[in-house]
Amino acid sequence: MKKDIVFFDTEIGVDDKRIHDIGAVRNAAVFHSVNLREFASFSDRAEFVCGHNIIHHDLKYLHKINPELLNIPAIDTLYLSPLLFPSRPYHKLVKDDKLQTDQLNNPLNDAQKAMQLFFDEVNAFNALSLKIKQVYCCLLYSGREFKGFFDYIGFVPYRSNIEKLI
Repeated sequence: MKKDIVFFDTEIGVDDKRIHDIGAVRNAAVFHSVNLREFASFSDRAEFVCGHNIIHHDLKYLHKINPELLNIPAIDTLYLSPLLFPSRPYHKLVKDDKLQTDQLNNPLNDAQKAMQLFFDEVNAFNALSLKIKQVYCCLLYSGREFKGFFDYIGFVPYRSNIEKLI
């Protein structure tokens, strides 16, 4: 069964630390606005939220306006990327939609890129051996940066999984 997940990104002002733009994708629907109430409605009742560097960045700003977001399990593609793609030289989102480096980011494009990266990460995890999956899960499951991912894919560090390894 497909799980309901909202992929999002925010643009935060460097000087004023305010949210200037939000982009999100949920199934086939898209959201691109700075209206926080509309974003709360768009993400209402989602099972998961996902994005690149959301746990220690985006959610820090959004939870002040919408504390409900902290109750939704978060998946952060930034922490999964070096784990699942260790040969990549860096793990930031590629901003190929920006022609100049001083242009503002487009959070809707970044949300879509995070969605693509997330599904690449799911596929990379699924391609691992059961032993490696279990090692990663046992070591990382309790960390906020990884728990949402393992919950999404339904992989938990229980003895029943360990017994399959023997």
